[in-house]
Amino acid sequence: MQDRTYQQAIEDLRDKISGDFQSSVNHMLVHRTTATDATLNIQDESVRTVVTDALIAGQILTLLTLMRDLRMVDEEQHREFTAYLLRSLTS
Repeated sequence: MQDRTYQQAIEDLRDKISGDFQSSVNHMLVHRTTATDATLNIQDESVRTVVTDALIAGQILTLLTLMRDLRMVDEEQHREFTAYLLRSLTS
């Protein structure tokens, strides 16, 4: 068994969380689940708001990528839209 550094373990965990998040977003899109419905059982309103916003942003980013893959927007538009969305989330 190969020894891993702490940094490698953190990166593996980050990748797993990211993959799980993307799977959840894809599942929501396929099953037409709203972020509001997905977060209904979160009791803490501030946590529910953060999770709802993250799910909505994840869905929009996934849809933008799909639109790029279907050639509905080009790579430059995809980058511009994605950068705008990420900027607006951090402000």
